[in-house]
Amino acid sequence: MSLDPLCAHGVDLVPARAGDLEIREIAAASLERLIEAGITAQRRAASLGLEERLSVFRSLAEAWQRRLSGGSLENLMADLAKSTGYSRRLMEAEFRLVGSALDRGSLLRNLQSSLGDPASLERFVETGPGQYVRHMPAGPVFIISSGNSLIPPLIPTALSLATGNFTILRPSLSNYRGVVEVLRPVQEIGTSAAKLFSELLVIGYFRHDSPALAEMLSRSRLGVINFWGGEPARTEVSRKVSENPHHPRLVINGPLTGVAVVDRDSAGRTAAEGLAANIVMYDQQLCSSPTTAIFIGSHGDAVGFAQSTAEALEAIGGQYPLPMPEGAAYALQSARRLLQFRGATLILSQSPQNLWTLVVSAGRSVMDEVAASLPDFALHARRRFLEIISVEDMDSAVRLIGSIPSMRAFRGIDRVQTVGLALTPDRAGEMAGKLAEAGVYRIVPLVDMSLRSPLEPYDGVAIPSSFTYMAYRRTTGLSLGGFG
Repeated sequence: MSLDPLCAHGVDLVPARAGDLEIREIAAASLERLIEAGITAQRRAASLGLEERLSVFRSLAEAWQRRLSGGSLENLMADLAKSTGYSRRLMEAEFRLVGSALDRGSLLRNLQSSLGDPASLERFVETGPGQYVRHMPAGPVFIISSGNSLIPPLIPTALSLATGNFTILRPSLSNYRGVVEVLRPVQEIGTSAAKLFSELLVIGYFRHDSPALAEMLSRSRLGVINFWGGEPARTEVSRKVSENPHHPRLVINGPLTGVAVVDRDSAGRTAAEGLAANIVMYDQQLCSSPTTAIFIGSHGDAVGFAQSTAEALEAIGGQYPLPMPEGAAYALQSARRLLQFRGATLILSQSPQNLWTLVVSAGRSVMDEVAASLPDFALHARRRFLEIISVEDMDSAVRLIGSIPSMRAFRGIDRVQTVGLALTPDRAGEMAGKLAEAGVYRIVPLVDMSLRSPLEPYDGVAIPSSFTYMAYRRTTGLSLGGFG
């Protein structure tokens, strides 16, 4: 099966291979023509009212829901379960979440949170006596997205289009077909706004060594490049963008991770079930997933909490089978044996369809020792695997969170993005202040730490602000003080 771009513009395509897949890439020679046509469409989009823009996403969400309810997405669901490594049941849950990523109200709240009055996308709005701003598209926008879920590529793409940008999206191979199928109906909706959106959107895969990708990054007339991912691709993308004579804005969403923090007074059933649910959700592959837990209290109490979490993992994980290739299962068993040899406290599942592992350690992490002996057992290979570290106090927990990016077991991670808290309200407030100072981006309840509010920035930055620039207008004079 060949992967073809989704593109309303006439472009030349060249055949190529990516792994076992045949793909057709947009030819480097076509890029200038493609971007010129996109810039023309972007100028026309500036006259679209905000409600017209948002109505397109409502139609896309409705079209997806009709297909989901009608059963026509079953084969796609099976294909994506295979390409992403997630269970079929988990893909079903993700398909149900697509509508929330395209929800009109959620997008509007995101725009409001970032831009203030989103009417500034269609006209100058007054921000003070005689002073006005308008948010203009900063594009064309080129989004290089990650492959750990179907939802993350949709959010920046939707916000780029909502802010009026010509948008080129390069999904991962693992979620390419899903992203295309979500957005393909933009060519079929029939409204004038949807027709213009179809001219504003290009989806295509480019190999890492693609001449077209190199051309796009280093020479094309882009306004914003939004990269999601880690090394070595991040450095290579940054190097190429630095050569671009048009000096596009580079917005990097690097690799991050999540930590759960629990204290003895809050370590009940709700916290254990919440932690287990977030471990199972996407098998810890999201930047917000808990990949370490810190227990503030005695080691014995931490072991008791781990046992409660194990019961929840057995129940919740059993509903979402985890397909584990033979090589991954071997690496897991090797890690378990090493930890047992080192005297670590382990609570284990032996179910081939739900191989979860809990490690309980005191005062410090033991995972660097595992990473030194088993380099292949890296963070993204540790699925349904969690170390719970007991510490004496809040400051020790904060120091431990700050040390995670420098740990060998978390090589490639920039920082902790999300901390999910199960603490008493007064302690949670105190902890939030310390975590903000430590550079954590998100501080949320443990029970739903992987879920996002539409009001949230992404990794400390509001996406609509990254995809726009402000035009300022003043109609009143300013005093020159002693001059004149």
